Parts: sequence; structure tokens; C-alpha cells
Amino acid sequence: MPQNSTAPSIPHLHGRRLTIRADAGPTIGTGHVMRCLALAEGWREAGGAVTLASRDLPGGLITRAENLGVTLEPAGDDSDGAWAEGADLAVIDGWAFTAGHLAAAKARAPLLVIDDTAERSSIPADLLLNPNVYAEAGAYVGRTEGRLLIGPAFALLRGEFTEPPPERAYPPVARHLLLLLGGADPIGASTAALAAARAARATEPGIQRITLVVGAANPARAQLTTQTADDPAADDPAVDDPAIVVRYDVTAMAPLMDTADLVVSAGGSTVLELAARGVPMLLGALIAEEEPVITTMQALGAARALGRFDSFDATRMSDAILALARDRAARRALSEVARTIVDGRGVERVIAACVETPP
Repeated sequence: MPQNSTAPSIPHLHGRRLTIRADAGPTIGTGHVMRCLALAEGWREAGGAVTLASRDLPGGLITRAENLGVTLEPAGDDSDGAWAEGADLAVIDGWAFTAGHLAAAKARAPLLVIDDTAERSSIPADLLLNPNVYAEAGAYVGRTEGRLLIGPAFALLRGEFTEPPPERAYPPVARHLLLLLGGADPIGASTAALAAARAARATEPGIQRITLVVGAANPARAQLTTQTADDPAADDPAVDDPAIVVRYDVTAMAPLMDTADLVVSAGGSTVLELAARGVPMLLGALIAEEEPVITTMQALGAARALGRFDSFDATRMSDAILALARDRAARRALSEVARTIVDGRGVERVIAACVETPP
């Protein structure tokens, strides 16, 4: 499903106000807020102003938002939609918001709803965005009268993903393993993935480095760092290239992805970022909503699916890592297909659609 690499030009927004309603945390994850901040980044660059109304944001996300020039406000009562008052465009992203919440916001401002599951029977919206690889316009027939923005062409990726990645090398054995288990990792899959990666490295000397990224809402940072303490090179500032590294709340993700030969990742919005960089992927689902992502990516030939992380032990995961790490041809094939799925210009397309669509 190759995407057109062209994107519409965006007129200067002259201070038009975008107000976002999204939450993040250990049980919610960070993906909803992260993709909204990608939209905020593009909106700000086009000359607009952005406010994020949220509850209990992790410190890392607060810093990201502030660095983008986003105004933060505590979320109030969602049932009256007051958070959207005065916005030129309001955005809601999250499974917990009901049709009533959407209707209340739409009554106060033009509304963009970001949806992943098409499970609501009614979706009051002026625009509806589902950027997932499995998204289909037909799923929204009779559910909304809003303009549909469907598929990875509209994926909300940060500005760092708009530039084409460097030419990727495919060594005989994957040298650098990258582990991305979501911004929150509610089921603790990072522990199993790290154990599996270490077991694979112990078996295959060609695997030289493991990087585990711990997200902003993951409460297990200290525990995960401790698990690498018995490796003398882990997180040692005196070692130029430690074999095992735990990195927390990475802000520049594209360069890290570009150095990875193979990634074990959850099935959230990070998958589209990885596809944009052409990283060979082993994908697992942390929650049920991620299962369609990993199965679709496998069906497209863009990734290998591990299944649900909560039913996948470290030994089986290690075997899967070894099999793909040792298969250069398979990694190349996965990478080449993934690169055709998303081009990193989705923010521009979404903003253009929002500007074009009358309230």
C-alpha cells in the first residue's frame, strides 16, 4: 500500500488556536498524547497556537509539550465540552471519550476525532482520523458524518520523521537490537523482552548491542536499569559503546531507529514511526487493541508478529529474535515493504484537511 510522498502546502495559520484533549499514564499509555503533540508541532510551525488539556501527564510529556510551545491546562469535566470553547479546532484522542463527550465538544468548536477501533456507534465529528494500517472507511458508515482521513497517509509523526532515512545496511547478523515496549508498558513486557534479547546475544556473538527505551509513563525504569547491572558495560559512562543500554524517554527517536538492525516493539503508534525509517520489526501486542496492527503488518510483509506479550515467554521470544537476526534477506524484505506504508507527511495532510473543512 504505497503512499504518495507529496503533501499539500499549508497556509499560515495566523494564530489560529488548536485545543487538544488527550490523556497519558501507566494504564492509558502515551501514544494518544504523543501523536497529538506531533500534530501540535506542525500546527505551531504553521503559525498557530496550541493548548493541551490533560490529566496527570508524566513529567517527560510535560517537558515535550512545553518545548513545543504548547500551553498546558488541567482537564475539567469532559461532559460539557468546555475545554473546547474558543478553539478554531478541537481534537479528542482516547478510547474513554463517549459520543456524549464528542457531541459536547463539537457544539463548542469544529472537532477532529482521532479513533483507532471504530467501536463507538456514533462519532459526532467534523473530521475523523484513523491512521492505522488496518483502518477502513467502510467501518465508519452510519457512524459519523465527518470527513474521513483514513490510513497511514495521515499518520501523525513528529517532524524528525519527515526526512528520508539514510541508506540502511543489512549485516549478516543484526548487530544492534532495539527494544520499544511502549510509553507505559502496562503489563511489564520490557522485562521479558530484555531477558530474551540478552539470551539471544549470549547465543549469537554477532549481536553486539541492545538498547531498551523506557517510556515516559513506565514506572519500572529503576528496576529495568538494575537488570543490566551485572553487565560491566551497561550504562557505564566510561564505556564508549556499552553492550546493553537502558534509555529513558528518548526525545530524538529517528536517529536511534536508524542505527537499529532489528527492533522488538509493541503494536502502538511507534509502528508507523518504525515503518517510516524502514526498521525490520518483530511486533507484539501489549493490549487487545494492538493485535490488528501486528497481524496486518505481518500480512503486508512489513513485520513478523509475536502475538500477545502476556502469553509469550522469554525463550520463545529469544528464538524469534535469533531467527530474524540471522536472516539478512528477511530483514531486508521486511524493511523494504515497511518503507512503502508511511512517508512521514501525515501531519501536513491532516492540517490541510482541517483548514479546508468548514465548521
